Amino acid sequence: MNVKLIGNFIQHLEVELLPGEEFYAQKGALIYLEQGIEKEILMNGGGTGTLGALGNLIGAKLSGESIFLTHYYNRTQSSKKIVFGGSFGLHPIKIQNETLICNKGVYVASNNSVQISTQISIAGILGGMGVFLQKISGNSTIFLDCKGQPITKELGYGETIEVDENHIIALQGISEAQLSSAWSLKNILGGEGLSMLKIIGPGRVHLSPGSLPSEYRPTNQ
Repeated sequence: MNVKLIGNFIQHLEVELLPGEEFYAQKGALIYLEQGIEKEILMNGGGTGTLGALGNLIGAKLSGESIFLTHYYNRTQSSKKIVFGGSFGLHPIKIQNETLICNKGVYVASNNSVQISTQISIAGILGGMGVFLQKISGNSTIFLDCKGQPITKELGYGETIEVDENHIIALQGISEAQLSSAWSLKNILGGEGLSMLKIIGPGRVHLSPGSLPSEYRPTNQ
């Protein structure tokens, strides 16, 4: 599989699938595909049994994603191209049997199937991100929406930063226990709102230079 990010401010993702290869994307992300690539619609997140599947579907919807994903696969004997786009730029993150805590609605595509569900977050409420955050779990390279060149901040053990929630793409290797709100009237005077989200390391924070307010995030149905 050959995957390329193309463009500057607004990027698109060009994927060349070899015979037998497959790819997954959020509903509405497709720009075009070449003849010979087949697709099927899958329920988001999978799940075990009726209740498990229903729970994952509800979780996907609450986290800002569509309840459906599209599975693309190449069953021809030659390479075929498929192209996807996000709302702005795209930020690739590789996960290996781990879970990302993400802002709502940022998932665009992945080279393997991933589970998208909901993280109910008290710290997220207090920090301005809302009660429902997104969890993406699995073993894949995933592509997330980003406005501008992404910023990745590595946090050492005990290292702390305060972040405007509208710039957060994803938190990697960071648990709910490492999040708290930073209340301050100075935040309002500085234009950041009443509360910032305090993040304590270790872990990795993926940030968008441009803010991602809710009205600009994907609204897939």
